[in-house]
Amino acid sequence: MSSHEEHAERPGLSETATGREGETAITDPGIPAVGDGPIPRWLVALIFVGLFWSGAYLFSYSGGFSSDVFDYLPKFGPLSSGPQAAPDPKVIGKALFSANCITCHQATGLGQPGQYPPLVGSEFVLSDASNRLIAIVLKGLQGPVTVKGQSFNNAMQPWEGQYTDAQLAAILTYVRSDWGNNAPPIPAEAVKQMREELKDRKDQWTYAELMKIPAKDIAKAGGSEQQAANKPAPGASPAASASPGAPQPK
Repeated sequence: MSSHEEHAERPGLSETATGREGETAITDPGIPAVGDGPIPRWLVALIFVGLFWSGAYLFSYSGGFSSDVFDYLPKFGPLSSGPQAAPDPKVIGKALFSANCITCHQATGLGQPGQYPPLVGSEFVLSDASNRLIAIVLKGLQGPVTVKGQSFNNAMQPWEGQYTDAQLAAILTYVRSDWGNNAPPIPAEAVKQMREELKDRKDQWTYAELMKIPAKDIAKAGGSEQQAANKPAPGASPAASASPGAPQPK
């Protein structure tokens, strides 16, 4: 048997002439051709994970693709050379209210029937007894309470540990001026004064306890009246408004 016949009897092998003398290409059905294999599953999974992460990243940090969210032009120094206006307490109060109080009292300030009393037209919110209103947000309130002739029964947590005097004042100022309410703002000095008066109390108020507090417009006492007391009388010299004991100019 010739060598050519022996090669032809081997299974799975064949010879194909390439056109050049002495050169042959051997093909085996068990070896896949280049480009014919399936894509690995791990690679497909990796691609999908990358697409999902990219979409989530754009959704979270795109700013709604608004043109005023990102400005690639750098700005150096102050934006304006004039005096900076103080932040509006109502704006700060609304943001703080939306972060914590909106769940119970709702964005409309109408509360929830039978559970959380309304802030719209509430006698506690609009009354001149602002010391009671401040006492509620500082120490909280529990049990049945009557607001606008309706009964409510739930609990409000104390907020004295979460907010500063200025923040609580901003929340109360917002509550007293939104939804058609029209009451004077609450100054931070009033909250500070009530915080000091109630520092030894540990429990939440009940409605009966709250109504026993003598009504006092602490907002006015801690705000405009206090500021007026610090102003010198018309026509008085600076020395007349100096504090007692201070050296007088000669």
